[in-house]
Amino acid sequence: MTQDKPGFRRTATVTPRSNAGEEVTAGRGPFTQAQITHLMKAEFARARRHEYPLSCVLIQVDRLQKLTEVHGAELRMIVKRELGRVVDEKTRGHDHLGAMSDGTYLLLLPHTEASNAQIVAERIRTAFSAQELEVGGTLMPLTISLGVASCEDRDTMFFDTMVSQAEVALEWAARDGGDCSVVFRREKFVGPQ
Repeated sequence: MTQDKPGFRRTATVTPRSNAGEEVTAGRGPFTQAQITHLMKAEFARARRHEYPLSCVLIQVDRLQKLTEVHGAELRMIVKRELGRVVDEKTRGHDHLGAMSDGTYLLLLPHTEASNAQIVAERIRTAFSAQELEVGGTLMPLTISLGVASCEDRDTMFFDTMVSQAEVALEWAARDGGDCSVVFRREKFVGPQ
């Protein structure tokens, strides 16, 4: 693969197919939930041990459940492929994307502080929203919401705490109307005293 900018890679031009003949995501593709959870645990432990920042981003396509009821499972497969392609183009080689439950994806960003993670999240949101995906001959503009959480110090004790914080930030993004990224802030979660 060639690179456009240092630290970023371009997606392969060939779309691979599995033995069954179905398309699989180009590049690294989303890991399974078990794989991304394992990677998250390992990266979290490494980040705490070596004291470097770690961020994660939860990504969810806005209104995906309702759209799937209308357009079927084909929409989910197209979203998975295109989201994987966009993330592959907009992240570094050591960042990892994994599919979680209910059409939510977890992006793991080692050596990344919250402010930089939000920049990456905005890049992904802008690139994904700029395209119109074709489902059954119909062009569909889709948007995504992103929740960002970061472990920049030793205050976060467990990896699943960081994922829970990203879930809260994702809920805030959805509540704000979607098509945005929100960073988890403890002071916002606790509220005014």
